[in-house]
Amino acid sequence: MEFWDFSLVMVIFVFLVCMAIGSTLNILFKMTMKRDWLITLLISIGLSIVIVPLVAG
Repeated sequence: MEFWDFSLVMVIFVFLVCMAIGSTLNILFKMTMKRDWLITLLISIGLSIVIVPLVAG
């Protein structure tokens, strides 16, 4: 597996984990408007793009 393939898998995995945590928090705090889901999506995308290069170094 090449480096880029592995990095893509890591980005997708981190995105899914962040999305799962954000979704759980949205449901627990009863923030179920479309705006809240959009914010969760954008934060998850941003974190996955930032975290993976930092960890993969």
